[in-house]
Amino acid sequence: MSAPAVKPRNRLQLIANVVTWVFWFAVLATGLRVILALLGQHPWFVLGGPAGTPPAACLETAPPLLRHAGSGLGQAGLAPGVRATWNAASVCTAHPTHGQALAFAVTLLPVDLLRLGTLYLAMRLARTAAGDGVHTARAARLVLILGWWLLAGELVATFAEGFARVNLLGQLVTWHVDWAHWPASWGVSWPVAWIGLGLIIFARVMRISADMRADLEGTV
Repeated sequence: MSAPAVKPRNRLQLIANVVTWVFWFAVLATGLRVILALLGQHPWFVLGGPAGTPPAACLETAPPLLRHAGSGLGQAGLAPGVRATWNAASVCTAHPTHGQALAFAVTLLPVDLLRLGTLYLAMRLARTAAGDGVHTARAARLVLILGWWLLAGELVATFAEGFARVNLLGQLVTWHVDWAHWPASWGVSWPVAWIGLGLIIFARVMRISADMRADLEGTV
């Protein structure tokens, strides 16, 4: 193998090693977050005494999920004719029950699992590219899987997270939570979905390139 071909392969191997370390670090961080949430503690390390410790379970929710949604705010300093409305609220508890702690941990899982799956597929793709090269059918297939994971996984994670958030809110308030407002808890990350769609298209281009490369190597 010539020197120019070895250098890019070494760079791909370095990228594969970095992605692998990032993946395993994310696995440990996610596991720690979930364990702390299940134990009724804040899911991140916090410095300081009890006075500076944030609530163990906290939910950022939109007005349609709250009882008194749509109320206006009269604030000093607003220009004449200007009206301010609140559009989010934090519902928190410093000492969650076992059920609240479990419900809070479940709200963390959809996005975390989507993130871990993305890193895992990226790790496999980087290893494949380092071993076999980029212009291969296997690399194209992994890019296609990654694209579908981001596109479909983002939608599934959005619905699952919305369900979990409404369930947690129902345990943090005393009034009946209307499940008809479940869509209000959705928060689709459209950039992630568009990146997934772009990867699906790019995977098709890679597959065509891999087939052309195989044809050229067969004619040599």
